[in-house]
Amino acid sequence: MNSIEGLVVAPFTPMKEDGSIQLDMIPPLYEHYREQKIVGAFINGSTGEGLSLTTRERKQLAEKWNETITDDFKLLIHVGHAGVEDAKSLGKHAAQLSNVTGISTVGPFYRKPADVGGLVDFCQQVAEAAPEVPFYYYHIPALTEVNFSMVDFLAEGSEKIPMLSGIKFSNYDYVDFSRCLEFADGKYDIMFGNDELMSCGLILGARGFVGSTYNLFPGLYHEILAAYERGDLSEVRRLQRKSMEFVRLIDQYEYGGAAKGVMKLLGLDCGPARLPLQTIDAGELTALEKKLRETDFFSYAMDKAVQD
Repeated sequence: MNSIEGLVVAPFTPMKEDGSIQLDMIPPLYEHYREQKIVGAFINGSTGEGLSLTTRERKQLAEKWNETITDDFKLLIHVGHAGVEDAKSLGKHAAQLSNVTGISTVGPFYRKPADVGGLVDFCQQVAEAAPEVPFYYYHIPALTEVNFSMVDFLAEGSEKIPMLSGIKFSNYDYVDFSRCLEFADGKYDIMFGNDELMSCGLILGARGFVGSTYNLFPGLYHEILAAYERGDLSEVRRLQRKSMEFVRLIDQYEYGGAAKGVMKLLGLDCGPARLPLQTIDAGELTALEKKLRETDFFSYAMDKAVQD
């Protein structure tokens, strides 16, 4: 099984001022990510406000990303939905796209499964809608409140989901994360989903990382990866603390909407957020920019090799 290594961004969904999606922004976002040595995109997920979009909008975004990609850039499409039929429809649509790398779904988050077996059954139906496409479960219990052992999910899912390829693991149970990495002699691709703790994932053996803040300061994460590769753990810790501080500052203004605002400061205006996320107002964005400029945030907003 081919694993995904490097930084996979969770893109913002660009929107116009009237709240409709802005497909014309996808190509410049893609070019920006390629310049910043991002290896792929996980679209229509949490950062992309996927569950606040209509099914039609999500399909339009998937189609635009698919037609925009021109090389080996990875395209992971989140197809999760509270209802299994809509999730299957999204999965079937994704399977028809020429550049799709994999599909993913969160667990059903309104009527929740009673046990891991129920979760596997839900995922099995979604995966069967795209029978030739790698399937990744998206584990983010802080938002879904669907929280089962992922190593148990792999044990049962490996028997029922032929295209099960791995997990986007956005949880803080790192014992479970480590056991997933080791399950079946490392067969499954377990992608680390907590940007501000990338160093923890590296120590445990993660090689693929999916995150929101790779939109904003990918240069910092490339430096963390480089420091880890050369064995400079002191530098890894120093840089990781910077990541934590940048996230803390943005989070003071409600992260989802504020992070989208920061993207505008970087020259890529992705527009407002969609309710229930709140769009950061001009005054708040000015105050946040001031706080970020008091740090060295903007020096890490691009990879230094690109800046040089």
